[in-house]
Amino acid sequence: MPHSPRLPRTTLLVALPAFLLLGACATSPTPPPASPQAASAPRIAAPERPAGSDALPRWRDHFEAFAAALVGTDANLIALEAADTPLPADFDATQLAPAVALLDRLTLATGETLILPTIHGPESPFPDHHSLRQIASVRTVRARLALAEGDFPTALALVRANLEQARATLRSQAGIIPLIHAVSVWQSALDGVHALARHPGLPASEARALLAELQSDATLAQVALDRTLRGEYAHVYRVIVERMPLTDDPDLALSAVASLGMAEPEALEPGELGLGLTQHTLLDPAATLAAYEADLAPYLAALMQDARLPRGLFARTTAVTLGGYHRELGAFHDYAGGEGEFTLDLIVRARAAMESTANPIGKLLAIYLTPPWEVILSTGLRREAQRSALCGLLAWRIHGRPAAWSEIVAAGHLSSPPDDPFSDGALLYDLGENARVWSVYLDGVDNGGELVEGNTGQPADLVWIR
Repeated sequence: MPHSPRLPRTTLLVALPAFLLLGACATSPTPPPASPQAASAPRIAAPERPAGSDALPRWRDHFEAFAAALVGTDANLIALEAADTPLPADFDATQLAPAVALLDRLTLATGETLILPTIHGPESPFPDHHSLRQIASVRTVRARLALAEGDFPTALALVRANLEQARATLRSQAGIIPLIHAVSVWQSALDGVHALARHPGLPASEARALLAELQSDATLAQVALDRTLRGEYAHVYRVIVERMPLTDDPDLALSAVASLGMAEPEALEPGELGLGLTQHTLLDPAATLAAYEADLAPYLAALMQDARLPRGLFARTTAVTLGGYHRELGAFHDYAGGEGEFTLDLIVRARAAMESTANPIGKLLAIYLTPPWEVILSTGLRREAQRSALCGLLAWRIHGRPAAWSEIVAAGHLSSPPDDPFSDGALLYDLGENARVWSVYLDGVDNGGELVEGNTGQPADLVWIR
């Protein structure tokens, strides 16, 4: 996080007379006017409100009781969701009973959806997300317990309720942090589907119904990621840029950048050396937002084409832009970030770099606020890979045995091989004794589909076993 320099500069006071000639000593700052709206309307529109009646107000009435019902549960429920993770033999299912009893009140009715509150900058709280994740986890673990008891109707009902909740959450979230929460709900729902797909007693008719349901979600990751990028721009980046003070005091501007506008900016103390006042335009909100819109445009375009990782796009576009900003800002970037020792030489070079760079605060914000977009997209595409893999596993179940994708397509179970969102082709598979399906994942390399239980962490490949 950047910070405005606040270290005492007593060792530099001997150089003060020369420094004053530069006009770069901390002085009484001009009061910053309120930052106006950007000059032009944004080209990237904010995500629309989902259609349907919002169930969240009704659900919130039960969140506290639901959390209290789980207080006595000593197991890490999220760790028990993955279908390839055995349920502990000594797991006391009665611990879940109080929470399970509330699930009927936390299920979407016909015409209902979940409409998450709009975020308004990096300080926005996320009051509903933890509860939504807990609900999904209880459903998945309870579904696994029902399968162990041979109770397919209960397991199917719980899994389908989770899928509906996941869809509603993904179609409402708008921003990076909300996406991370939403895909965790989707993961829990898909883990429940995986448990069903692996169970030898799953009827072929139910396998077909689940397959059709997952196929209807083929664009869900694209929709969710599109909302994420638009939401992050509209509700975080734009908010931060437009609340930055328009001031002629660079150190005051850097103080605002340091807190991302969440705190009142602080001027330097009297006698504390800084960059001094300037007539140079430090922040051009319209230009800053336009540059960010231009950066996001190719990612939004890639998402419209297909649900695949636009591998290498960040290096070809965003990284080039940010690298150029970094070179332009030079010593000003070092000064803003508190890198190295604050010397008179650094301050002089920082001021010169600042005044020779158009929109220096805007470019500094871009460097600090732009995430590695491909990593963000991979968060949603990881779950898309799981959805695609489960389509393959369910098709194998309907076919009666694992088979090559060409055979599965020829038999009419799938219209095409299941896509790998991390490559340009289909998911890979092994038809041997440990039949499985896998994605090449982040490195784009087939590492043999070696299983990591639950696909935890960052495995070489994402693997789902039959």
